Amino acid sequence: MAQCKVWLDNYAGQYYPGSQIQGKVILNFNSQTTLRSVKIRLACREHTEWMGEESYLDPLTNERRDRQVLLQGDNDAFATELILYGGQTGTTALSAGQHIYPFNVTLPFDIPGTFNCEHGSVSYLLKAVVDRPMAFDYEDEIIFLVTALVDLNMLQKPELLESTSYSDDKTLCCWCCAEGPISIDVELPKRTQIPGETVNITARLTNMSNTNIEGVELKLKQKITCKVLYPSPDENLIENILISIDEVGLGAHGEHTYIFPVMLPMNVMIPNFTKCNLFSVDYKYKIVAKLPGVHSNLEIDMYPELGNIPIGQISGQPGGYPTAAAYPPSGEKGYQPHLAGPQGDSNPPYPQQGPPAGFVPPPGAVSVYPPAVPSAPPLNGDEQGFNSQLPPPSYDSLLSKK
Repeated sequence: MAQCKVWLDNYAGQYYPGSQIQGKVILNFNSQTTLRSVKIRLACREHTEWMGEESYLDPLTNERRDRQVLLQGDNDAFATELILYGGQTGTTALSAGQHIYPFNVTLPFDIPGTFNCEHGSVSYLLKAVVDRPMAFDYEDEIIFLVTALVDLNMLQKPELLESTSYSDDKTLCCWCCAEGPISIDVELPKRTQIPGETVNITARLTNMSNTNIEGVELKLKQKITCKVLYPSPDENLIENILISIDEVGLGAHGEHTYIFPVMLPMNVMIPNFTKCNLFSVDYKYKIVAKLPGVHSNLEIDMYPELGNIPIGQISGQPGGYPTAAAYPPSGEKGYQPHLAGPQGDSNPPYPQQGPPAGFVPPPGAVSVYPPAVPSAPPLNGDEQGFNSQLPPPSYDSLLSKK
């Protein structure tokens, strides 16, 4: 029986762009094994899928019909391969026993973050492969998380910090008679925003018509576009309303200035789709003056850029990620979810050492550490047979015991 396992030495629940991935590939062979190479493959994979319809020609009736079909898309936003032993061609052999091959791979800085939604995912996969000629390969793989903040400095658009103005107007008509105009002027102090920041958007509404405006609302919408490639290209949208603010309306022949304090919540999800082909994200402020009856609303659309790191923030580390001291030392063993190899063996061939301080495996994960040996805590003073609250014995009581 042969066994191939991949192990991460410095995984503490997530990596960042620019992180070093340190680990090892551990092989156990019961006999001499012929192989071409031992290598690892690191990839950031996009995958999308949903059910759709396609048109086809029915050969029996010679008519066009529709049928349900699975639409899918796959793309590697980033991929690399590192040979740890052997080469691309030729063969070599490894003796029976255990063989350990350490590796060190650095993630690029311009990579997307891990993402999951109902239509697909962006995930990072590390696979160890024993490439065997004329035989099935031995493989083991793990999926890990990458947190990639959105740095607005990477846009290289300082003009996003400038104030911009938007305006629109319309004239209402009733039985072919034109009323006075309705106009709205909006000022956006800047076109960037980060979680926790408040942007005050000013809207001046003028109503010279005979119709009351029922209300004014502002919404910040997030639109995530997911794409599939085969059997035919298609798109699916996910829309999230991040902020919604409602204000009172405005009567006929009136004028009012609204100030919308738009505060982006700290827990809002801002996905990073750098280098992704199947996913993209856009944001939109939408201000609507609601009109009654058959009249269409008066609307203003603005397109900001949302991120985690504001323009002008200088960080010692690229992208504002934790410094090297914030990562666990290479000697500590971070959590690595165990996946069975091709032979289905569930006994990890790793050194059976205890977990680092503070280690808590995710729910449902199989622990690769041996059970801790129970030990009793040291006894306190009360449990050692005396009460520290009692007063000391008197001199007379000691004499009476003689």
